[in-house]
Amino acid sequence: MTQASSNHDAIGAGIGALAGERQLPFLATKIVPARPGGLVDRPRLLAMLSGLPARRLGVIKAPAGFGKTSLAAAWAEQLEQDGCAVAWLTIDSDDDEATRFLFYLSQAVRHACPGVGAGAIELILENNLIDPPAVLSSLINDLTEVEEDVYFFFEDYHWLSASRIHQTVAYFLKHAPSHCHVVLTTRTEPPLPLATLRAQNQLIEIDAAALRFDMQETLAFLDRTRPGVLELSEAQLLQRKTEGWPAALRIIVSMASQSGPDLKDYVHSLSGSQRPIAAYLTEMLDALPVELVDFMLRTAILDQLSGPLCEAVTGASSSRAILASLAQRQMLLTPLGNDGVWHRYHTLLAEYLRQRLEADGDIEIPELHRRASLWYASQELWTEAVQHAIAAGDSDRAIGWIKNCAMALITRGDLFTLLEWQRLFPGELMRGQPEVRMAIAWGLALALRFEEALQLSTEIQQDVDAKDPRRSDLLSECLAIRALTIGLMDDTERALPLAQDCVNNSSDPWAANVASNVVRFCHLKAGDLKQFHATPWIPYSIEEDRRNAFASVYRRCLQGLAEERQIRLAAADAQYREGLRIAEQGVGPNSVAAALPASLIARIRYEEGQIDEAEAWIIDRVPLIISGTMHECVISAYFVLARVAGARMNMERARTVLEQAENQGVARGWGRLSAGAMAEQARLYLNDGRIDEAAGCADRLERLARKYPAARPCAWSEIEWYHKLSRAHLLGQQGRHDDAISILQVLQRETEAAQHRYFLIRSAIHLSAVQLNAGKVAEATNRFRRVLTACAAAGLYQSILDEGPIIDQILRTTQANGNLGADLTSYVDRLMTGVERARQDRLAPISKPHLLGALSPRETDILQLIAHGLSNKEIARRLDIGPETVKSHLKSVFTKLGVERRSQAVSRAQTLGLVITE
Repeated sequence: MTQASSNHDAIGAGIGALAGERQLPFLATKIVPARPGGLVDRPRLLAMLSGLPARRLGVIKAPAGFGKTSLAAAWAEQLEQDGCAVAWLTIDSDDDEATRFLFYLSQAVRHACPGVGAGAIELILENNLIDPPAVLSSLINDLTEVEEDVYFFFEDYHWLSASRIHQTVAYFLKHAPSHCHVVLTTRTEPPLPLATLRAQNQLIEIDAAALRFDMQETLAFLDRTRPGVLELSEAQLLQRKTEGWPAALRIIVSMASQSGPDLKDYVHSLSGSQRPIAAYLTEMLDALPVELVDFMLRTAILDQLSGPLCEAVTGASSSRAILASLAQRQMLLTPLGNDGVWHRYHTLLAEYLRQRLEADGDIEIPELHRRASLWYASQELWTEAVQHAIAAGDSDRAIGWIKNCAMALITRGDLFTLLEWQRLFPGELMRGQPEVRMAIAWGLALALRFEEALQLSTEIQQDVDAKDPRRSDLLSECLAIRALTIGLMDDTERALPLAQDCVNNSSDPWAANVASNVVRFCHLKAGDLKQFHATPWIPYSIEEDRRNAFASVYRRCLQGLAEERQIRLAAADAQYREGLRIAEQGVGPNSVAAALPASLIARIRYEEGQIDEAEAWIIDRVPLIISGTMHECVISAYFVLARVAGARMNMERARTVLEQAENQGVARGWGRLSAGAMAEQARLYLNDGRIDEAAGCADRLERLARKYPAARPCAWSEIEWYHKLSRAHLLGQQGRHDDAISILQVLQRETEAAQHRYFLIRSAIHLSAVQLNAGKVAEATNRFRRVLTACAAAGLYQSILDEGPIIDQILRTTQANGNLGADLTSYVDRLMTGVERARQDRLAPISKPHLLGALSPRETDILQLIAHGLSNKEIARRLDIGPETVKSHLKSVFTKLGVERRSQAVSRAQTLGLVITE
């Protein structure tokens, strides 16, 4: 006889003895814990439940097929092995009556703790109408005599709706002895005092998100059920498509025909409309009321669901309540955010519903899309409105909405929304929409897709010339787009006449002001600051400034660059911050418009020696900076990232960043970006005494300068400046002082004529150092004293230190010669402190070993996983720890690294060499 059979016989005998003349219907299997076979060990979930001995209630809540019973059974088995008493009750719809529920509860207790619960059972059998508190009091009194912990498992609690039962359970939770604990598995939120229990730290909750298989659990499951059949990439695909839904995984691998290649093919083509997933979902929906299923079908066209949107689509005023009911029933509905407003269907369920909707001829699908498009348009959510209008076959309305908002999106800097729409329309439909195509051309130019922008603007001009040559406004815009594109390509000589023509002739304020910015940029790069400041600008009102944020932000950035060129850092910072204010108010802080000034503010913070703050300004914005900002901003971002890494003595990271910058320059045809990266690499090599590598960089710079010739001062002039500075630095270290001095003197004249004082300062530092090494001490110190005076007034600090060992000797010699003055002496003392610190770091870099020692192995593991993009929940699953434990470790990591955010921690760890990512 099996143990289970013995238990059942003993239970039956006990009932007969107690019932005497009266008996209630009873199934012994309902109070025997489930023992599902083929379980995958889930230590991370059991670890979450391990805190239950200090709590009163545990709730395992999820839709069907998420392994609630399996988890509860595994936990119950572990508790029994630990010597605890386990009372198990499997609930079904017949138990939704207080007396019956109490009867089974008492039987479950008596089975777990022999001798306990007999009085409660006798009370029920004597009087079916007895008040539940009287039965509970008898049961609770008996439980006080039990020494071991007692755990009550109520499986499928969602079948209970009688208020008296919920009141009974709440009464038990409040009054039972402290060694009694309750675990519920349920598909819905139980109507119990959960908020109070949360506040008292007496509740553990495990939801569908936690119950989903993570990648490790999926691999373990496959290894146990279908070992060696799927490759890792295929297992990852299965995990992504099922979203870790345990029931779907079990169904897929249980199909007898799915083995080897068949299973591989099935995984690749898996969708919610395929059997047997569709059969399972059909059974699940068949158990729902008809109105809920109809609601789900009609809302299947939506990627995201909210009450108001669903009401607009279905036409039912009860949509909010129905959506709440679906959420309450845990019908594979995933919340988006913590406010409970937006949800989405599970991927497989959404696919199943859409297939079923298409097969149901009674529902007009285009009409559903039309309603959705109108609702999204009323909320000015244009992307979704346009997409649903297209799905409804309403191309005219979609185009109309694009006409209404396309240029508004561009002028405020929302480039990528419009460019996404471009893919949704066939070319022939767009051909007759010059205004929309014009907005797209603007977007392509500002998103740095140069060839596409030029091609589209040319096509628009040709169409206008052929069909309506009187549209001078469109022709003028085409000219402005070409000027902008060529200017952003960094070809300032070619862009200037085009942009100037547009400024002189355009009647559109946006086009004229964009062209004005191009003219300013060209004059700035030519070193003509008088013309830069004389270039006209059509003033916007405060509201227009907000609507035309992109042009206004560009203008402020260009003004800041002009100030920075003159090493007036405070004035430059003020311009950048004003641009940031306009961007944040008009578009938002996480926008391309805000990334423009933020990248330039970062460089100023770096120049001032505020390394951590400089990094913080850009680290979260790097993708936006690289993909949608002008040349100067991208240069600034790469400059700061590389120099921050160098300042932290992680030269490998610095060179990786510079290699990325050089490659980006090649890809975009930005010679200046590549030149700046090469010059930085040469500087690092020379500071390390690696002459041959530095010579290679100088030779590549020479070839690049020939590729981008500058007959007159322009943006490309800086490529030759980078070459001259690097070549002179190299010659100085090779002892060819006269050659180096000759090059630097030429560079001094060129940069001074171009009014580029920042480059002038750098060349003057090197010239002073070479003169000192050539024995020209008086000339060197006199020149360097002038440099120090200018740098001290401007607030420059870090860039001087970054010039490396050459600074040490020239500083000491200048300091020894005296005549610095009190203000300059203080500044030189600060530089000397920085030089000494940098020297010590170069001799014995301690940052990485020190921090590696400070970080625990667990903190290092978490930091590495963050660097690979894992969320806190994913890290918790990967490491078999709780999310709160991850947060605790992160707080410690942030403190040790001196950062406040995850992205900052990753950047700091990369620059220190603590983590490595591809």
